[in-house]
Amino acid sequence: MPSNSQEINVDVNSNENGGGAFRTEPKEFKMDEITYETKDAVDADASNAPGGLNSDQRLAFALRDFLRPADSALIVETPAPTVEEKLPYIDEVVDVDNAVQSDEEPTTCPGTDEVLNNAACRLRRWRAASRKLRRPRIINNLSANNDSSGAVKSSQSGHTDLADRLRNLASAGSLSASAGELLSLAPPPPAATAPPSPGCLLTPTLADQSAAEYFGSSPECCVESSPKNDTSAGYPGPPPGPRYTLATEGALRVCCFQHTRTVVDKILAAKFFRRWETHVLCLLEDRVVSKTPSGLLENPLTYSNMQEVYCISRWDLARKYCLRIVMSNGSLLLQANDAYTRDQWYYSIIWRRNMIRYKNFLTKTARKEVVLKELKNMVDFAMTTPLQDESVTRAPLQILTDLLSENKESPDWEEWAEAATTVAAPLLAERCINEELCTLLARLCQRRPRAAPLPALAPAVRRVLTRNVDFGKAPSARQFVKDYIRALSAHNSGDSLVRRFVEVTHGNRAACPHPRAAPNLAAVTLAAIDDYYRYHLALHVCEDKEQEVMCFADILVHMCEYEDWLVVVGSLLQPVPFCPAALGCPRLAQPLSTVLSRLAHDSRCAVHTCVIPSRAARPYPPSWLRAVSPSEPILKLPHKQLCQLWGDMLQMLLNCCCKRKSFLQSMSKQLPDFVIVAMTEHPAALEGLCLMLEWEITNGEQTQLEIIAALQGTDAGQQHYRDLCERQQTLQKLQAPGGPTRLALPVRATDADVAALLEGGALGNLECLSLAFTSVTSACAHHLIKLPSLRYLNLWATQFGDSGVQLLAEHLPRLQVLNLCETPVSDKGVEALYGLSSLRRINLNSTKLSAGAFEVLRQRLPHLQEYDVRYTEAW
Repeated sequence: MPSNSQEINVDVNSNENGGGAFRTEPKEFKMDEITYETKDAVDADASNAPGGLNSDQRLAFALRDFLRPADSALIVETPAPTVEEKLPYIDEVVDVDNAVQSDEEPTTCPGTDEVLNNAACRLRRWRAASRKLRRPRIINNLSANNDSSGAVKSSQSGHTDLADRLRNLASAGSLSASAGELLSLAPPPPAATAPPSPGCLLTPTLADQSAAEYFGSSPECCVESSPKNDTSAGYPGPPPGPRYTLATEGALRVCCFQHTRTVVDKILAAKFFRRWETHVLCLLEDRVVSKTPSGLLENPLTYSNMQEVYCISRWDLARKYCLRIVMSNGSLLLQANDAYTRDQWYYSIIWRRNMIRYKNFLTKTARKEVVLKELKNMVDFAMTTPLQDESVTRAPLQILTDLLSENKESPDWEEWAEAATTVAAPLLAERCINEELCTLLARLCQRRPRAAPLPALAPAVRRVLTRNVDFGKAPSARQFVKDYIRALSAHNSGDSLVRRFVEVTHGNRAACPHPRAAPNLAAVTLAAIDDYYRYHLALHVCEDKEQEVMCFADILVHMCEYEDWLVVVGSLLQPVPFCPAALGCPRLAQPLSTVLSRLAHDSRCAVHTCVIPSRAARPYPPSWLRAVSPSEPILKLPHKQLCQLWGDMLQMLLNCCCKRKSFLQSMSKQLPDFVIVAMTEHPAALEGLCLMLEWEITNGEQTQLEIIAALQGTDAGQQHYRDLCERQQTLQKLQAPGGPTRLALPVRATDADVAALLEGGALGNLECLSLAFTSVTSACAHHLIKLPSLRYLNLWATQFGDSGVQLLAEHLPRLQVLNLCETPVSDKGVEALYGLSSLRRINLNSTKLSAGAFEVLRQRLPHLQEYDVRYTEAW
């Protein structure tokens, strides 16, 4: 073997001319002192080697002082290697039988094994280099060109990435160097030059890290763990760079040569290259075929026959983007038009090849520890591939499903499924699981609720909640989420776990970023409660097993703690979605009362109107106001709590959007409830009874006497009745004949000015009122409806909104001219005008009127003569 100080000049064509010698020109030849170790000493050191080492490692142990670096020492307490150093190349050909047999060998200390592997790899490299130096035809692969200044620089035709050279060295000498040993010598090349093997890009998996990042390493610790913005933190991810779709068909140029271990560098340096053929290649499940099966691709290329696949980056500057496939009987070069296409085919072939390998390995291997190790490699490979395709998402999950489907009836299936699910947690978090896998995971939660891998299943459950569109098409997904929540509540800290689950699902933002999370979670909750109480009798008797349903009622309570989710819960609770047996359960009634109380105290109309009857109401019960009515309660709550809850619902409705004649008319059938709640001095019931008398909603003298008696039964009721009498006296004075017929208020007028004006004297003859450009709002409508002769009303450029228009339409049926120009009136207020049959002229200029609402208005009011809809959608 020549010294490092020698200059080597090689004539590549010398062997072709009959000469096989090469000459050397020594510059500074210095004979180093070489000491040889005797065979007995080597054998003595090898005999002291740890057990479980192969021949190369034993020899490396004996030569450790020669092979290791000068500043390193062979000690057992070496730091653990990084994850990238321990992970193998994912596209490495591994014999299944040998892999299983190797696990049966005794294991050694990880630090010792690390050093010995590195030493053995250096020894193999030295052997391979020494053999190559004796082969002059390919010595150009390891030599370097000298420039004029004597500095050494790499040849342009030489290897540009060290990983390719190491793989070729190991292949040329028929060595068994593992990919882990190759990785210990050199890191993978950057993704910008040549796409490395996906195994080089793996990061620590979820099983190697703390699970508290997404739910807690144990069910108990997840309560105190802080929420994370990204639940996928710590998962392996694809390398930086472009993303590709799985290649299925494309036109590539093909070149084939019979050398399997020949260094490609020599072939590429040839002046006249071999013949190229253009083929339309198709990537099938198990092989690569050509649409024109002739020439170099007369026979299909099976993935199992591919020994090595890698990109040749040294040709990129010459715009020859090649991919090399090493077969058992030769090598194949695939040339693409650009680097992107070349990389796409590279990753696609690697994907197909490894999926077949994983599928065969995982289904044929019996040892569970070996299967779990290979399953982890498959998960890491699936998470790090830059391919983005539906089949890329579906194939690993199908392999996992087939793996869990085997031996489902065995007694240790739950333990095996728990271990496999924990290993596949990153894949479940990043992929939408299929129906069969949902069924298997639900079965695991049902059989072992207290031992189910909750941290591993948490990302999958949240992905189902945030991505599912219709549970009717995926009933197994809903069952999986349901069983997972039951498994949470089965632990000692079940209540805290359920609250934490809702908190993590919503996120730490003010609004949940996933619009499907709240409807899906509420749908699962309502379905679980309905499934339990559906076949129970109306006369409910509490049981111990009923406790497992209470966690779903608690989820509704926790969801109502978020303002954005409160709207969703209210919409799903209208009409009442529970059966009579569920409403008759005292345990379930308490959390439902909490939900209804939060709905009743919310100021948004979209929330508190969920307690009134809906248009598509179910036969039983029609609304929550009917379900919690104190006279005939359906929800099993104490009487005092029922009265307070019913009064709170009514109070918010009257103070916001339902202080209208039509609403009180619909509630006249529940007059006994008004009377019962009024006896508890609730202000909402007292106000409702006074409005019934004031607006003459009740018919019959006997009914009016009952209302008056209920009002005078309490001190607060007597005060409301006295105020009602004073208003009636003022109303009589206001509606007395006399006063002006036309009136216009100044620009600075407010709602208080309108009230003071109407209390000043008789306005029974007032027909035209102009409030244009004033500061009045919908609150003044309660005073305007007291004018019996009003025919013309001008509200131009005011803040008069939909609620005020609704009151005018109910109490002023003789209104003929209405000006709502530049007001915030929308379609909701315009719909209230459908009943004003006497309306002749209307101005809706610059309002929020839609074209559909205006067409309905014209159909409902055939006598409408003039209208102005400029600067609206109907214009």
